[in-house]
Amino acid sequence: MHLGNMNTNSDDIQVRSSYKMLWDVMSSTNHVDVSMLYLFLGVFSGVYGSSMSLLFRLQLSYPVLLTSDLYNSFITLHGLIMVFFAAMPTAIGFYSNMLIPYHCGLPDLVFPRLNALSFWIMPMSLFMLTSSMASTGWTLYPPLSTLSANIEYTVFSLHLAGLSSILSSCNFLVSMLSTRSYAWYSLSLFCWSNVFVIALLLLSLPVLAVAITLILLDLHLSTSFYDSSLGGDPLLYQHLFWFFGHPEVYVVILPVFGLFSTSIQWSTLHRIPGEYSLIGAMGSIAGVGSVVWAHHMYTAGLDLDTRAYFTAATMIIAVPTGIKIFTWLSAMSLMRRMTSLSQTMMQCAFLFTFAIGGTSGIVLSNASLDHYLHDTYYVVGHFHIVMALSLVYGLLAGYTLTCSYLSYVTSSILSGWTSLFVFSSFALFALQHYQGYVAMPRRYYLFSDTSSHTLITLCLITSLLGFMAMLMNSVIGVINSRCMAVSHNSMLSLPSQSANC
Repeated sequence: MHLGNMNTNSDDIQVRSSYKMLWDVMSSTNHVDVSMLYLFLGVFSGVYGSSMSLLFRLQLSYPVLLTSDLYNSFITLHGLIMVFFAAMPTAIGFYSNMLIPYHCGLPDLVFPRLNALSFWIMPMSLFMLTSSMASTGWTLYPPLSTLSANIEYTVFSLHLAGLSSILSSCNFLVSMLSTRSYAWYSLSLFCWSNVFVIALLLLSLPVLAVAITLILLDLHLSTSFYDSSLGGDPLLYQHLFWFFGHPEVYVVILPVFGLFSTSIQWSTLHRIPGEYSLIGAMGSIAGVGSVVWAHHMYTAGLDLDTRAYFTAATMIIAVPTGIKIFTWLSAMSLMRRMTSLSQTMMQCAFLFTFAIGGTSGIVLSNASLDHYLHDTYYVVGHFHIVMALSLVYGLLAGYTLTCSYLSYVTSSILSGWTSLFVFSSFALFALQHYQGYVAMPRRYYLFSDTSSHTLITLCLITSLLGFMAMLMNSVIGVINSRCMAVSHNSMLSLPSQSANC
């Protein structure tokens, strides 16, 4: 009887401690706890957005599943959720929150409460976006957006997400500026990548805010900024949106460049040769990437001189990109030991997918070729190789590094399966390149030939298994860290806890 009561009491203590730990994390302003909240939000949003992609991939394979309106709504939500609520919270919210204080020698960010506020804005924004179920496409082009019934929630959701990003950017910048013991030239590559990200966010987010606010004015105040019948110009919105939209690609991928560089330094135990050229390459990409937005609009009636400029400016981005890739390859050649097979696989996969995605982008930079490939699945494949595959592999390459900061012990077997399964996504997007070459248009929800879409859907299901392995690996890391903490701190007082772990 006494032993039963003791076990019951120990179970109650474990439950209470779990609830207390959850509340402590949710109410904390510590940068590690806030970064974990960003990670949970990013993973949840990634699973949510991927489930939508699975549904409309099934619709393309078996065209009886969704209505046209629901298909368009899922396309819209998938794009906005994956960019604003999966990629950005993971690449910037998680990794930047976690690593910037460590790299700058700070105990925490300068404004920890502001950091927590910037996170808690995001769940509200995600809820409002999901409630809208807008069917305009993720770019919100007028006149579709100016005739939609639920566009207000979407616009307000993007305003909140932009406010969160601006607050975080200012907090990161002030934290790095407050580091008196480090000169600018001695900042780590990860910090430098975040400096360029902050500059891009502060430059482009206000432009997006103006563009979507004008949509609300056209809807409710009888203005005609985008109404061509009343003297407006729908192309104005495209210019404003893509002035934000193209730098947004580099906002998401630049932290991955810094994280990947840090993971190489950690693997080789050497500084990257040509470190300053790598910093210059990232700065050049951020600068040139801000003035090439109209290559998304080659088919919108731009004149010849404008198309020639944007073609040349877009191709120039290949120069600093090549500098980065060859700098990373030279740094990896210094590797005298393999710290982790899974991490090495992810590093090689990142370089391979990023090189392939960049090469396919050079094809689209040509205004003449873009007239044939525009709005085909070639664009979808190129965008997802860069923004999905390269992003995920770069984040996974830095995951082992972050686990070392958190003392997480993960499974190398699951890490290997993750890299193998996720690599099947490359076959998915390679097939989409082929679909684009045969001029299969995107945004259609019914096709007579469903064989290629069926094969792509099978590749997607296989890659989702890899993401499940990644989630299991993360849970194992958290459980192992908790078990180590229990074994060090609570083994004598609660002997049943270590057994339960």
